[in-house]
Amino acid sequence: MDHKAKAGIDMKKDSLKREVTFLYLKRQMREEMDLAWKDFFEKNPGNKEEDVWRRIEERLRSNQNSKDQDKGICDLKKTQEGATQRKAAYLLSKGSIATGEIAASVKPILLEKGFNANGSTEASALRRREKIAPLILKRRIWWEPVPGASSYVVYVSEDRTIFEPASFSWERTPGINSKLVIGKTELVIPDEWPEFPTESGTYYIGITSRDDIGNQSAPLLLSGLFKFLAPSAPLRGGIEYLT
Repeated sequence: MDHKAKAGIDMKKDSLKREVTFLYLKRQMREEMDLAWKDFFEKNPGNKEEDVWRRIEERLRSNQNSKDQDKGICDLKKTQEGATQRKAAYLLSKGSIATGEIAASVKPILLEKGFNANGSTEASALRRREKIAPLILKRRIWWEPVPGASSYVVYVSEDRTIFEPASFSWERTPGINSKLVIGKTELVIPDEWPEFPTESGTYYIGITSRDDIGNQSAPLLLSGLFKFLAPSAPLRGGIEYLT
């Protein structure tokens, strides 16, 4: 076997050995890493995620040389032991992370566990709130069609007395909100009426039919409880073993 062929086989063996070690470490460290990173950032609240990852990348670049290849498995074992013992500061010590693959795996592992890179479930909850809109149940206001009506006007108020004959003046009624509806006999709230009040409470809905020249009927009066604001997400949480 010539020298080039032997060198190629050795390189493949080394690559396979690093890959096996990486997969083993990734499997073993999934639970240890999130605890370790959480401990580190609780003890070092002034650190920022981007600064930590920059420090890791700088150390990785400095360690990417042929000499470090031979001691990679030893370093990985030490990293695993440090994480298992929850010595989070060790993860950022010199030479504690030997390969770029390990650093690349840390962030997905933490995210998969529900943590940000700072180990905070509160930050994870904030990230989810930014990406996922809360579930708001919609309400459908409907009415029967009226012969001769070309459109309808829907009014809303928290005050029932505003719809009394002595107070109601259609769109000119002080303090009332209205919505013109053309071509249908329903209104989906809040999608089709963004100006609808968002504060929780009982609201009174008045619906009038309108003809081509602007004549309007007396209002059909409805009432219901409306609430279009969801409660906030829990700020902190976690998963733990029961003993």
